[in-house]
Order: sequence, then C-alpha cells, then structure tokens
Amino acid sequence: MPSLHYHLHQADLGLLRIFARTWGVPETFPTVAAGADALEAAMRAPAEAEAVLARLPEDARAALQALHAREGRLPWAEFVRRFGPFREMGPGRREREKPHEQPVSPAEVLWYAGWVGRAFLEGPAGPLEFAYIPDEMRALLPPPPQAEKPLPGRPATPAERAFPLPSHDHILDHLTTYLAARRAGRLPEEAPDRKAWRYTPAHLEALAHALGVLTPTGEVNPVAVRAFLEAPRGEALLRLFPAWREGLAFNDLKLMPGVVAEGPWENDPRRAREAVLGWLERLPAGTWWSLEGLVAAVHQCCPDFQRPAPGDYDSWYLRSADGEPLSGWEHWDAVDGALLRFLLTGPLAWFGVVALAAPKKGVLPAAFRLTRRGRALLAGQAPPGQAEDQPLMLRADGRLFAPWRSPRVVRYHVARFAEWEGTDRSGYRFRLTAASLRRAAEQGIPAEQVLALLKQHTRALPPTIVQAIRRWEAEGVQAAIKPMTVLQVRDPAILQALRQSRAARFLGPVLGPAAVAVRRDAAPLVLAVLAEMGYFGEME
Repeated sequence: MPSLHYHLHQADLGLLRIFARTWGVPETFPTVAAGADALEAAMRAPAEAEAVLARLPEDARAALQALHAREGRLPWAEFVRRFGPFREMGPGRREREKPHEQPVSPAEVLWYAGWVGRAFLEGPAGPLEFAYIPDEMRALLPPPPQAEKPLPGRPATPAERAFPLPSHDHILDHLTTYLAARRAGRLPEEAPDRKAWRYTPAHLEALAHALGVLTPTGEVNPVAVRAFLEAPRGEALLRLFPAWREGLAFNDLKLMPGVVAEGPWENDPRRAREAVLGWLERLPAGTWWSLEGLVAAVHQCCPDFQRPAPGDYDSWYLRSADGEPLSGWEHWDAVDGALLRFLLTGPLAWFGVVALAAPKKGVLPAAFRLTRRGRALLAGQAPPGQAEDQPLMLRADGRLFAPWRSPRVVRYHVARFAEWEGTDRSGYRFRLTAASLRRAAEQGIPAEQVLALLKQHTRALPPTIVQAIRRWEAEGVQAAIKPMTVLQVRDPAILQALRQSRAARFLGPVLGPAAVAVRRDAAPLVLAVLAEMGYFGEME
C-alpha cells in the first residue's frame, strides 16, 4: 500500500491545510513539501491518531474499519458506491464551496480528514484506481475482527418454499435427442421431446461444444458422441457438469433470456460460476435458501462477482429484449441479478445440482437448495444414476417404443432411422417407415444395421418387420397411398360417353361402373366437357 509520505505529497497545498485543521497542525507552512513533513509527524503519532479517530462520525469509523478489513484498500468505484457520494472538486471550487465543512458522506469525511488516499494500484486485471489507507496509518488502527465470512442471503421463508418443484432428470436424454437431430440433419423443433425442454437449442448446442461432441464447424463427432452416450448416467453427468463449469463454450451471460449481447467484447463466464458454486458449497445441508435474498445480499456484499474489474459496469454492450441499453450500475439487477437467477434456475437446476421451490404452482422459483447430486458433482464424484437397461418394444405395425431408461446410445441410433412421433409416460415413440429407412440409408445406415440393432435391443423382433425391412431393401416400396380426384356419375352411360370425348386423356383408372380417377389439375376441363355434353357437375 502507498506510504503516508506518498499520500501527503500527492495532495495540493489547500488540501494539506484542510488536513492540518483536523490534526491540529498550524497552517502556516508555505509549500507542499513543508506541509507534508509537518503533517506526517503528527499523523504518525498514536495518540493524535486515536484522538482524531474518536472525533470521526460513527458511520465514517465504520467505513474506515470496512476498508481496513479489506487489507486497507477498495476499488475507488466500490468505495464511493458503498460510502459515498463523493463530490469531485478542484482547488478553486473546493475553496469556494468548502465541502470539508459539511461533508455529505463517510467517504468525504475520511478524505478530508486525511485517512484515505486515492491512487492507481495493481489489481487482478491490471492497474485500477483504489481508495487506500496509508501503511503507517493502518498500523495505528486496531486489527479488524476475524469474523467468518457470512453466507450471502438468508434461508427461504415457508411461503417462498411452499411448493417444491419436481426435479427434471432429463438433460442427458434431451441432449441425446439434440445430437441425433444434428446427425440426421433434422431441425431440433422436430424433436419428439421438444416440449419438455427447459432450454433452447442454442443452450444444448453450447453444451455440446463444451463437451467436445461437436467439432468447431458444428459437425457431430461420432467417436466423442459414442463415448459420452455409452457412459453410465452418473459418469455422463460428471463429464457434462465440469465441461460447463470449466469451459468457455457455454457463455451464461450471453445465453440467458432477456438480454442481448452486442459487439465484440469478451467476458469470462467462469468467474460468476465459481462465485455461485463457492456460496453453494457453504450452505447448510438440506436448507432451502431464498433466491431473492441471495440476489439482494450479493448486490450489497460483492456486486462485481462477474465483472472484469471492480466497478466496471460500462465495458459490456448489452440490451434488454425490447432494446433498452443495460450499461451502468443502475442496471445491476437486470444484468448481474438476472445472471444469478439464471445460473440457479437454469444450468444448476438442469444438472440437478440444486432443487427449486416456488410459493405456489405455476409461479417462478423463489427458493433453492443444494442436492446430494450437487454435492457429489462439486466434489468431482459421479452421482448415483439409474441404470439404462430397459429394452425397446417393437410392434408388428412398425411402432417402436424406447422407455425412459433405455440406453441413450441405442435411442440415438433409433432416432436416426425411425420417424419421431413424440413422448408419453412410458418414453419415446417412433415408427419404422419406408421414408425413415430411406433417410437412414442416406446417412450411411444400411438395413442390415437397423435389423442388427433391433435384434439386440428389442424384447421381440416381429418376423413381419424383418420381412418388410428386407423387402424394402431389395425391392423398394411395396405399396403406396396416393391422393386422387374421383369423378362419380349417376349413369354409367355418362362415363362411357366421356371416354369417347376429348376429355378422355384426363381420365385415370376406372374405380367402378360409375366412378373414375381424374387428374386433379384437369378437373375443371372435365366439368366443361360434361357441360358441353349436357350434364352439369360440381367440385366438392
């Protein structure tokens, strides 16, 4: 920390004379050097320091003690935010307005009493302007109490935790669906479980990149996907959670809803995660914690938890969803507070690290607590996971069911060669069709591979399905249902006459003595010819 000698020699002559009034030093010194020397002798004396300290207002002493507890320095922006305001004045304005006679804050009291200096010092991210207590003066203060760092926030009230929300253990399943869609060239919106996703396709894409199962160009990496999908559920979570926690591919700030990032600026999402996870690890086991209580406490104790430098609220270009700029301290809750809410109700809930509760059904979560799974993941241990050993069920009509606990790697392949029909309480619903087999072949999945997978992973493989797949491979589609336009007449003689007219070329297969298929685009022409023959018809 800068010395008292440095602190005093940075002041102008007028400011030194203000210090002199506080410390009982005659103001007759003619120069800065002379005044600094006279003040330094007085300010080093323990008795003088104790007397001046005793005359300070209580809130100023509390501010000085808080600064002392932070190793004698705070970023200037944080110091002013907590203990200000501080009116910036040059010597002329200061002489006219005399702010030292009526200071408006603890920050001004300490400044004009000479207890606090201001200088650029080396910070975690480079040089930063700090408020500081000179070394010699800090040595005169009683040591700060070594109290345990308090937990931010408070336990949830009974009202906040009245309705525990059901846990959703499906992040691995939904990520499997997303990867199958990417591999098959299908839109995520077509996924059978899309309505159950608590995340957007962009969230899953970022997690897939963090996990390394997508190449930098966005292609599915088959080797990495197979290793991830074949891992037991607990081990798969133990891969996914650290990939998010330690990586940069998933940028929580830029992916949270309600905020739009603009421009080329960068942030480190790991700073915010580590802060939140550090608080989580200290929570009492099983205790529901207030979400808004945490946000309010962080706003007071450590608002810069994710910022590149303390007090830097202007270097990120963010807008709200409706276009409002979100720069500056006044938008802390819309950016930093919103990020805390997103981390706890988003990724940490998706992975099962926290459980959530709400005041009642249908409203936003208001409370959270660390789960057993969360403690295991934070300790680098694979949490217990249900076995994925349930076989597929295939019916003779081609309907295929993948239970919730069927192997993810099997469902990944099924999703590539079967039609997606949705989900129900038992699991995923698919159907084998000629079109789905054709798409599978286009992806390099031959019919024999489809049969081998079905034989290995279904309870029973209907013989008719085996025959249908092999016939399709050998001969293609065996039957087709096509839309058609049908002409029906009251008298078969009308149809006979029409076959002798110029409309004959528009007629298709005969469907009965009084019905014939008609080219849809030619239906108006056939009706015109019938009118010429003396028969009015109509399109239904």
